[in-house]
Amino acid sequence: MKIPKILYINLSDKTYFLKEREDLKESLGGTGLATDLFIENVDLNYPPLDSRQPIVLSSGYLTPYFPVATKSIALFYSPLTNSLGESHGGGRLGLAMKLAGIDAIVITGKSEKPCYISIYDSNVNIKPADPIWGLKATESATYIRDKEGMAGMRSILRIGTAGEKKVGFSMVIVDTYRHFGRLGLGALFGSKNIKALVVSGTGIGLDRDVDFEEYKKVFEELHKKVISGSMRKYHEYGTALNILPLNEMNALPTRNLKSGCFEKAEDISGEAFAENNMTRKFACAGCPLGCIHIAMRRNKFANEEEWERNEVSYDYELIYALGSLIGIDDRQKILKMIECTEELGLDAIYTGVFLSWITEAFEKGLLTSTDIELDKIQFGDTEGYMKILQNLIYSNNKFYSIARSGLSELVKIYGGYDFALLVNNNAVAGYHTGYANLIGQSIVGIRNAHTDNAGYSLDQEGKEFDPKTMIDLLIKEEIFRAFFNCTGICLFARKVYDMGLLVKVSEILGYKIKEDHINHIGSKIYLKKFIFKEKTGFDINNYKFPERFFETPAGKKRLSKDFVQEAVNEFKIRIERLKREYNF
Repeated sequence: MKIPKILYINLSDKTYFLKEREDLKESLGGTGLATDLFIENVDLNYPPLDSRQPIVLSSGYLTPYFPVATKSIALFYSPLTNSLGESHGGGRLGLAMKLAGIDAIVITGKSEKPCYISIYDSNVNIKPADPIWGLKATESATYIRDKEGMAGMRSILRIGTAGEKKVGFSMVIVDTYRHFGRLGLGALFGSKNIKALVVSGTGIGLDRDVDFEEYKKVFEELHKKVISGSMRKYHEYGTALNILPLNEMNALPTRNLKSGCFEKAEDISGEAFAENNMTRKFACAGCPLGCIHIAMRRNKFANEEEWERNEVSYDYELIYALGSLIGIDDRQKILKMIECTEELGLDAIYTGVFLSWITEAFEKGLLTSTDIELDKIQFGDTEGYMKILQNLIYSNNKFYSIARSGLSELVKIYGGYDFALLVNNNAVAGYHTGYANLIGQSIVGIRNAHTDNAGYSLDQEGKEFDPKTMIDLLIKEEIFRAFFNCTGICLFARKVYDMGLLVKVSEILGYKIKEDHINHIGSKIYLKKFIFKEKTGFDINNYKFPERFFETPAGKKRLSKDFVQEAVNEFKIRIERLKREYNF
């Protein structure tokens, strides 16, 4: 096992040091290393945005040596859910960290004034960010690129004004087209007065002590698998290809999940975007696939025929959240909404759920024009939605002051919980496919994210699972992904890197991991995170689901509360057994 190198930065006293942690060798990298560092540094005696709370960034242990090993992991105390915050981002960060000789970064403290952190080959400078505080995320990146004349591979993380205002669902943009979305990492950056973080490395951290011939052979084999076969679909249309199949099975959340079918699905499909709007494809550093799809949006900025061209990345989740979920059926308007969330630095999925709830709450009379500072709002009102998002950042009336803490706080004051699309205070992803998706996101999953255990994929198999079998399959996948996310490999490539191949590539880099170790490592990581979730208030015996999940048919049929309760009971048995097995 390799000894991980951790860079510790304290913003309060502007100190930093790099430390080799031999005691964390078995944590590997990615989510395993980040979990141990987070638990070691978090203090539950203080709220999530207290300056003592850490931000942990970790690179996968296979990054950047093998194809599609592009992911970095962020762990933090979420201001949105008051529990574990975990987000995965692509781009160049993982590669830049490794080139700089860093496996993980732990940031604590708070800068007195707005700053950005500049890391070059593990040397740290904390620089003033006054000129870019208050600017859009895109503008701040331009400033930093002009200021930082670093050699080597560079990655720039930055927040928008939402993070500065500590909005609970603000995100961190990674290298223009990737993000640490979900759960409010942007607010953590803002609470510490961090506008941006730039990492650059020249290669001092690369491991060259490998059998090059064996490495080259395996790398070429993997490269061929990635650019063909099961991953090809991600290059051609990306996840936006999901729109029509999910709409066909009545599983595309529409107008705040009043329906699972959008009448204009063909107009906003991945095929329609590809044929009419897509301009190019883009890849994370170290990935030969190119699954990031970029569309052009024309923007008129003067009364005369003066136009600018903006490039906007899109995928299924963004089209769902800022399209069908809020009733927008025009591709250019969806791109406009995506661009708005990017510039403000808001998580797009949560933003869509937030706006769709506001729309229905206004329809039902729970909200007034005074609350939202608009005459009215209705589904499909792009300009109205953009105004609401601007108000979220800049208005200080009662409604928006509460809204910055998230939808779960709004429903406490204004009601409407039963049509709020929340699981454990996080917004649901765009798959109203059935039981496995709902249980996977809400009960089994640690991050309450659809990518934890892919319950939606289990639903789409079309099989009838009893509660016990379904829970066993969800936990099995969650445990495997807990290990898989240590590697830095993108989950899109999970079918390429089977168990045998994971063992092989690990051994090439000096990690003596056997197939029977994978379940053991994954189980321990899962349990550490689950217990933290329990410590911060999750109570499986007192869990409530919004009624909307049961009112609207999921994939042609309504969900039964009795079945869900049986599944929850099975999970209780299974998780206690797992704790005993691993002495937790």
